[in-house]
Amino acid sequence: MKISYTYLWLSLVLLAASCTYTQKVKDGTFAHDRKQYAVAVDMLKKEHQKAKTRSEKNKLAYLLADSYQQMGKPASASDWFKKAYDDGYGPDALREYAYSLKQQEQYTEAIKAFKELGAEIGSPYEYKREITACQTATTWKAEKSKAYSTAPLPFNGPGADYAPVIFKDGKIVFTTDRQAATGDKKYNWTGNEFSDLFIADVQSGDVQPFDARLNTEANEGTATFNRDRTELFFTRCFSNDKKEDSYCRIFYCKWEGSAWSGPVALNFQQPGVNYGHPALSADGKTLYFSCNSKDGWGGYDIWTSDRLTDGTWGEPKLMGRSVNSLGNEKFPSLDGDTLYFSSDYHPGMGGLDIFKTYKTGNAWSPVQNLKPPVNSGYDDFAYIVDYQAKKPQDVLQTGYFTSNRPQESGASDDLYRFERRIPPPEPPKTVVIGYKLKLDGFVLEKSLPRPTTPTPRYWVASH
Repeated sequence: MKISYTYLWLSLVLLAASCTYTQKVKDGTFAHDRKQYAVAVDMLKKEHQKAKTRSEKNKLAYLLADSYQQMGKPASASDWFKKAYDDGYGPDALREYAYSLKQQEQYTEAIKAFKELGAEIGSPYEYKREITACQTATTWKAEKSKAYSTAPLPFNGPGADYAPVIFKDGKIVFTTDRQAATGDKKYNWTGNEFSDLFIADVQSGDVQPFDARLNTEANEGTATFNRDRTELFFTRCFSNDKKEDSYCRIFYCKWEGSAWSGPVALNFQQPGVNYGHPALSADGKTLYFSCNSKDGWGGYDIWTSDRLTDGTWGEPKLMGRSVNSLGNEKFPSLDGDTLYFSSDYHPGMGGLDIFKTYKTGNAWSPVQNLKPPVNSGYDDFAYIVDYQAKKPQDVLQTGYFTSNRPQESGASDDLYRFERRIPPPEPPKTVVIGYKLKLDGFVLEKSLPRPTTPTPRYWVASH
């Protein structure tokens, strides 16, 4: 069972465990420890080549692998985790190697690695859950979905584009670290720009910064609006002191007729905790969000807060174990009484998978994995339904989600469109059942021709 997760990287930059400030880097290990992974990679490679002892090599290989993993490059991470393990780093490297294989949908190899890991730690059933998940994912991949179709949006860039939310007039607002983002500095976690909110016309493909007064040189993203788009909640990660780590907060602003009001941090947020991924209920009374409070179930969890009559927000409430787990639950979104969210712990295909649950009275139903093609071995998250979009009669739902599955723009976060249709009915199954008719009776002796022996009847019963 994997309780400590390591993929808080590119697509999840707004919920980093601690978004660090810039310091003078001494070596690759220091850069890795300060979460400057883009800086660490080149330094660690050079140091690995110069290392003279095996123990030094396997340590540097492990740090290099983890840096790639944090940057959202599981293929490169996998190679270096294997190098670290082969050089004697131990079970930790083998465990991460197995998870990186699973994330790349190399399920047969991942199963082998998990079995080897169980044998090495002397607990052959320790990773049975992951082995079963790999076997299930293999079955799901082989099935052809008749309900969902997906396609990447044409305006994805070479960097990270993620967390779309429906705006109005056929437009979406999303988070991106493309070069047009505010500021000239690079974010040393990713090596890209700091992230901002952008707006895109889905039909024309035109992409522009959302609002220059809201985007800053810090990281902004993962927005949500109220029903009439007059209220905006979004995440900003910043520090009041350059010598302190940055933390993420949820901010609120209101449309005042011609401009957005100045953003204000929500009142319930505590120091030393990261908050983000806000999602507002349809009636505007409840805010769902993700945070890594020590009072949660583990990792990041989904919480709720109710709007009070004075406009402030009430004490956050932790959602139950049907939603939250020992892993990370993030990116909630709402569609009526259905909650969509992503998790890297509930049985899935690899990284973050998208799940849904329904409100039943005061409880939530057991979660359901959306399966391929929405989910993959890679990170899939930020599922949002678009009821403003025009759709054919046979389409039940259309909307967007994010995935870092490999495609033409590379293995970075990209925006995808989905359509969910009514699945065609399964063809009737014909079952052939044989029956033999047995007649009981007696024959009277008469001077008549001998009757013909009755022929037993057989018939095919179909249903």
